Amino acid sequence: MTTFQIWKEAFIDDVNKDDSKTILLIGNITNGLFFFIKWAGIPFMLYLLWVFSNL
Repeated sequence: MTTFQIWKEAFIDDVNKDDSKTILLIGNITNGLFFFIKWAGIPFMLYLLWVFSNL
């Protein structure tokens, strides 16, 4: 077997587990992106309100 096939089988086995490290990692990345977008978006929306109120 090649290295890629071994990695692919290990990845598939991990994803099929109940406590998958891959799924937890993807969940943590998603939560981090949501947190960033939420807190970066609030000041941006306030800026847009300020700009449009000066028109």
